Amino acid sequence: MRHLIPLLHKPYIDIHLAFNFEIQISDHVQAPDSDRNVADVAFQSQPSPIEPKIADVVILKNLELANDDVQIQALELIRTKRLFTHTSVVTAPKAFCMVIIQSTGSPRLNKHLNDHIFLSHSHDIEDGFINLENASEVIEDDRSSSSSVVHRSIPQRSKDGIGVTFSEADIQTLVKESKNTKVTSEVECYLQNIVTFLRMHRAVDGGINSRSTKYFKRLVTCLAPLSGLDYVTPSLVAIAARKVYPHRIILTVPERDRSLQYGSELAAVKAVLEGVTPEAVIEDVLTAVEAPL
Repeated sequence: MRHLIPLLHKPYIDIHLAFNFEIQISDHVQAPDSDRNVADVAFQSQPSPIEPKIADVVILKNLELANDDVQIQALELIRTKRLFTHTSVVTAPKAFCMVIIQSTGSPRLNKHLNDHIFLSHSHDIEDGFINLENASEVIEDDRSSSSSVVHRSIPQRSKDGIGVTFSEADIQTLVKESKNTKVTSEVECYLQNIVTFLRMHRAVDGGINSRSTKYFKRLVTCLAPLSGLDYVTPSLVAIAARKVYPHRIILTVPERDRSLQYGSELAAVKAVLEGVTPEAVIEDVLTAVEAPL
């Protein structure tokens, strides 16, 4: 399961968002000969005595199954913090975060929306789900009938019994400290070398663009204050690379491998590229690029 978090500005949708109006995307079964294989989308407005307002955090599921028009609406919500309905314009708060949940092996998001995703995090089912009431509960496909059962999660508590949260003041402090984070020339060179090696990797066919580099640098400076530092270390750069690039990297097909122009056999290229994943590409690059002392 992969969590994609667009930049605060900066994983399907079968959800009820915490708006004063409701967005529902439901699967409608069609005839087998239909060429439509994605969820139909219905936007429903509910009257409210107060002005509609979008929640600070919006969680979207199955978004990649919706058509491009819906995904572009999500992109516009990220970029402009506004959502247009038939009767009104709903605005998002200044501190706004969108979390997109995707299942492993699901289709890619619209390329423009995917390009605005700040970072991603993969969670393997073997790692368990600590917030479920019954740890031994069998996790079934979310399309099964059991998906309609609501499971209450138990929030983690700190030792003093107060929920662990970030206040608005905490976020503003982290933003201020991230802007003052120091990046030495050696670390900057290390960061640029990682970007270059990713672009030149034989298994990469695209996805390493200027926006990804911008987000890469921004995440590096944000990780420092979260680690209690006012400077960037090579290990923070490696962590940032593992979060910014996995959902962006477009793997090449053997027929497009550059070595074929110089006489390589297609069968040999297929053997080399078999089983390569974006995560494996990143680890390969981090191993090849020498980190500064």
